[in-house]
Amino acid sequence: MSNTKAPKKQHTNLKRALWVALVILAIVLTGLWTFEPEIAETERQLEPGGDVTTQVRIPLRPANAETQVPQTESGTNANISSSPESTSGTKVEPTPVIKKVTEDSVVRPSFITDLSRLIVKSYHPKGSDSAAAGYSTLLDAKVINVHYGVEMTGLSWSGDDLAVGRRSVMRYALRPTMISALYALYKERFMNAVTTEINTAKRSFDGTERLLTQEERDAFYTVAATQLRATAGVIKSCAKVDSAMNDIGVWLESERETLAANQRFQSALHDYQVSKEMKSTQSVTDAAERKMKAEGTAYEEAIRSREDHKTALADMIRKFKWTKAQDDQTNLYIASWVFRRSKDLSNPKEVMMTIQDKLLDLADAMDAQKNL
Repeated sequence: MSNTKAPKKQHTNLKRALWVALVILAIVLTGLWTFEPEIAETERQLEPGGDVTTQVRIPLRPANAETQVPQTESGTNANISSSPESTSGTKVEPTPVIKKVTEDSVVRPSFITDLSRLIVKSYHPKGSDSAAAGYSTLLDAKVINVHYGVEMTGLSWSGDDLAVGRRSVMRYALRPTMISALYALYKERFMNAVTTEINTAKRSFDGTERLLTQEERDAFYTVAATQLRATAGVIKSCAKVDSAMNDIGVWLESERETLAANQRFQSALHDYQVSKEMKSTQSVTDAAERKMKAEGTAYEEAIRSREDHKTALADMIRKFKWTKAQDDQTNLYIASWVFRRSKDLSNPKEVMMTIQDKLLDLADAMDAQKNL
């Protein structure tokens, strides 16, 4: 009886053991299924850069650890950095985006538009009703200088003092690098504006207004180029002759002395006339007459001195190429402009030679527009 029950009990224990083993195995498998290695907590997903076509997962490592650079499908190393730092840890600055400059903040595009309109408007072709002496005319440097010295059209400055604003613009623009930069920035725009203005300009011939012919437009470019080269020649003479600034200064001083001498003479003349009209004593009238004559003589001497200085300076300027194409009065005015501007410059010769170069280049551009 006891032999029969023993196998049954052993069979029951075996089933229980097998069941426990299955439960333990299930628990282990479940744990393995949900288990992640500890390193997974330190991993991050990197977005591929450059030509990388596969995603790479790498563990974060200490800064001094060696970093492996993945390769692209073509076998070349790919930059997988997602921050502006190289693999060595140094920061790589992003390449700046340089925007194309299209205008200046002080010398505005409206200055170019106004200048082109001013020049073309002053052009009177040969044979037109407004042409002087039967030949083509164009405004000179004095008219342009006076216009912008008063109007300041297209020139940006601050404050209420026009003279201070004018000097600030000159100090800004009259630097060799700035002259070159402004010329490069605006040359094409200026030539296009001039071409547009001259192609649409109308003048009166024998009382009838009409558009200019090709020959008349070509004459405009010829006159403009001639004046540009003449102006360049004057500026070059001022820069190249060592005594030029001193000679110009002496001439301008003689101009001022002549004006002062004239005022003294006019005052003495007035006193003499009053003494005659008031029937002053003879001694008073004689004294007034002597003073009038003395001041008159001084005035005449001042005029002769001024003319001597002016002639010598004009002769010096005419020794330079192109300057003879322009009258002495205009050449001397340009020389006086150079003298005034040079007083505010640390490198006047370099500035003036830069201006001269740009004027000659612009003259060539004017010539190139003929027959177009």
